[in-house]
Amino acid sequence: MSPRKLYSFYMNDVQAAGLKAVKRAIDMSESEQIRQALNAWLRKWERKGVIKSERKRPASRKRP
Repeated sequence: MSPRKLYSFYMNDVQAAGLKAVKRAIDMSESEQIRQALNAWLRKWERKGVIKSERKRPASRKRP
């Protein structure tokens, strides 16, 4: 896992209540929910070519 950086930001009451409801329903921390949502959002922009992928692609297989 890559090193993490601490970010601090504001959210409204509806967003906070939604995160807490999901936490109760599936036992996933608010932080993890935000990380997963952010990753999905970044993948969207990666597909559009706005950002470059940092992920390593598997090497292509050589055929015999």
